[in-house]
Amino acid sequence: MPDMPPQIAILLASYQGARHIAAQLDSLAAQDYRHWRLVVSDDGSTDDTIGIVRGFAAAHPGHEVTIVDGPGEGATRNFLSLIAAVRPGEALAYCDQDDVWLPDRLSRGVRAIEAVAAGDRPPGIDAVGDDAPPAGPQPTGMAPGNFARAPADVPPAGAGSFACPPAFAETLPAGDSLRAGVAPPAADAVRASSGTSAAATPPPGARAVLHVTRTTICDSDLRALRPAPLYRRPPGFRNALIQACTPGNTTLVNPAGVAILRAGAEAAARADIVSHDWWTYQLISGAGGLVIRDPAQTVLYRQHRGNVMGRNDTPRAMLARISRLGAGDYGGWLLSNLVALEGARALLTPENRAVLDGFAAALRAPGPRAATELARLGLYRQTVAGTAAFYAAAAMGRLGPRR
Repeated sequence: MPDMPPQIAILLASYQGARHIAAQLDSLAAQDYRHWRLVVSDDGSTDDTIGIVRGFAAAHPGHEVTIVDGPGEGATRNFLSLIAAVRPGEALAYCDQDDVWLPDRLSRGVRAIEAVAAGDRPPGIDAVGDDAPPAGPQPTGMAPGNFARAPADVPPAGAGSFACPPAFAETLPAGDSLRAGVAPPAADAVRASSGTSAAATPPPGARAVLHVTRTTICDSDLRALRPAPLYRRPPGFRNALIQACTPGNTTLVNPAGVAILRAGAEAAARADIVSHDWWTYQLISGAGGLVIRDPAQTVLYRQHRGNVMGRNDTPRAMLARISRLGAGDYGGWLLSNLVALEGARALLTPENRAVLDGFAAALRAPGPRAATELARLGLYRQTVAGTAAFYAAAAMGRLGPRR
């Protein structure tokens, strides 16, 4: 690790979370990695969510805690707006209000990203992205995906990106009483026709990295039920286009990756994407970043009636997800993601821009031809059954939105 450990901005989107958020906050305080601050964006809770967060801040003066008003348009839009709150040089970690993190949730990701930056295979990692870094150590500050501070010319949060300026922002800094803070700046005008700002792209030599782990699926009382599925196929853009399999509640993105997300967030918001974690996987992999999938279980994933996205490990849940491949909702999600990526295409590698163009053309083609074109692109899901179901749905012309 570098001499100065990286700062991580933990981004928590909250709404009516009073029942479970205290346990999650306590698990943040128990992290063995101490260099983090917390930003909570609340979508208008009428329960005691904000009171609990304020109490947590008062009890832990060693960590900066900021509360902002969310956009009030659902969890995905809330998380997208939070990206603007990440400061230059910081990493980000998404945080759900109803989970519990194990103590190594952050430290494991930091170690893995630093190992990759040094040219090593992270210990215990069973799948690394399909565009691995060169072997051997890299110069500090230029390693492909390290946590070195971004250069001074990296733009402030919100520059050229989506931001929903909160009605208020209150920061509870270490050792201080509650005081008014400064909200993340509003988005600058978009300067590039692609919907991105050239100034918001990461500096040359810095490589985006996304690290995710598995979860332990639990009941509403946090009794462990089973591990989340362990996927074996490599992560990459050709998988990300058609499958969300990098859980947001385990996501850690290094500063170079944050710069990419900041630059693409406005296009994602305009496209009304369904899932911030799916989009994160798509954009980081599409931009040539490294995706590290860690088999360790670092998050207790609480299942309850209020889950935005529930478990996917039971036969019933897996069947339901596969069946959605032929439903209009899934086709609508694909098209929204496509619009978001088209709006950020300047961030993608030339190869992945070509893949994206082929994907767009295939979705417009009639069923059998669509399946042929998609197969030519080499798109895949993480299971044989899932991949077969995807191509069957394509052949039947079921990937378009419901009419």
